[in-house]
Amino acid sequence: MTTAASNAKSSIEVTVTHNPFAFFYKALTATITINGNIERKPWGKYVYDLPPGDYEVAASYPWILRECGKNSVRFTLAPGQTKKLDIAPG
Repeated sequence: MTTAASNAKSSIEVTVTHNPFAFFYKALTATITINGNIERKPWGKYVYDLPPGDYEVAASYPWILRECGKNSVRFTLAPGQTKKLDIAPG
C-alpha cells in the first residue's frame, strides 16, 4: 500500500555560483556532481527530480588537468521535499 506522501515528487534545486570578483570563472563550465553522477553545466540554477533518499551534491570547476574548488553538501531528501542548494566552488 502506498500513500500520497510516498508518491509525492521530490527534487533538488541546485544553484551554482562563483565569486563575482573571480570574473575568469565565467570562461569555465561548472561541474555538478550528484551521488557520483557528473554533469558539466553553465553557471546557474538547475532542478533535478529525484526519489527520496540520501544525497551528496558537489560543485567544482575544471582547471588544467583536474577539478578544483570542490564544495559539497550531504543531506536526506524526504518524499515531496524540494531542497534548495546554493553551492559556490571555493
